[in-house]
Amino acid sequence: MTKKIKNILGLTILEAVISTAIVGIGFIAILQMVNYSVQSIDTSGERTKANYLVSMMAEDVIGHKDSIYGVNTNTQDVVIGIDGTITVEGVEKTDARKFSDHLVEEEFRAGPCGASTATDDGTIKSIYETEFVDAPSNKEEKWMRIFSQNRYLKCRGENDVKRMKVYKICRWPGVCPFQDALVTDDGMYIGRVQINLNDGKKRKFLYFQTDYKIRK
Repeated sequence: MTKKIKNILGLTILEAVISTAIVGIGFIAILQMVNYSVQSIDTSGERTKANYLVSMMAEDVIGHKDSIYGVNTNTQDVVIGIDGTITVEGVEKTDARKFSDHLVEEEFRAGPCGASTATDDGTIKSIYETEFVDAPSNKEEKWMRIFSQNRYLKCRGENDVKRMKVYKICRWPGVCPFQDALVTDDGMYIGRVQINLNDGKKRKFLYFQTDYKIRK
């Protein structure tokens, strides 16, 4: 009878302390995993948004490759010759530029951390609030409001820059800034989009053909 009573006396203090320690270690590990999972979800969300925004910029340039920078979109008599010359209302415009040519000369660049997107009354500003006469200017303004105002991507440091640059390539020196013997067009335009995340530790790049000019 005494032996049976000893077998059902329960846990000793030492056993209880060890069991509590084991359970506590398990809970700590679970909490750390939950914290890591939340951070991973946040990081994945930022990278997914960066992918969408990079594709958006490429589609904007390709979709408006025949738009003339600085010329009213409603102008009816705009002719783009096969050699790239631009005629507006019967007059050749030597200073007129297509969207890709504009991005060759002027790189788009947005700083890391911009101003707040809210107005004084707390309402959110529209990315289409400012409207220009030409589509390229409107697209650049949209990009600037999206990236420089920290609207969709979180800014984690001064290295989180966003930029768009187009490079013109052909085989003839003096015609293009970059030469390649395999390019037979008067100009092939390659766009490069770069978005830095996590204070520049993660970078998203996209290279794509924005336009081309056939040589006579």
